[in-house]
Amino acid sequence: MSVVVATGRLRYELALRGWGNSDLARVAGISAPTVTAALAGKPIAPGTFRKIAIALTKESAVAGADSILGRAPG
Repeated sequence: MSVVVATGRLRYELALRGWGNSDLARVAGISAPTVTAALAGKPIAPGTFRKIAIALTKESAVAGADSILGRAPG
C-alpha cells in the first residue's frame, strides 16, 4: 500500500512555515529525494506519510503567512 499526498496542500504547508524541501526532510527524518518524490505526486509509504504529517505539527505556521499566501489549495 502507498499514499499520494495532495501536492498543492503540502507545498502550501511548507510555505506557511517558511520551509524548503530540505527543512521538511530534516524535521521528518526522511531523505530530501523522498520529499521531492512526494511533492511530484509519486506514491510514498504510509510510514513516510505519517512522518511528514508529524513534522508539520512540530512547527507552527509563520504568523500572518496565510494572509499573504492566499487560500489553501482544495
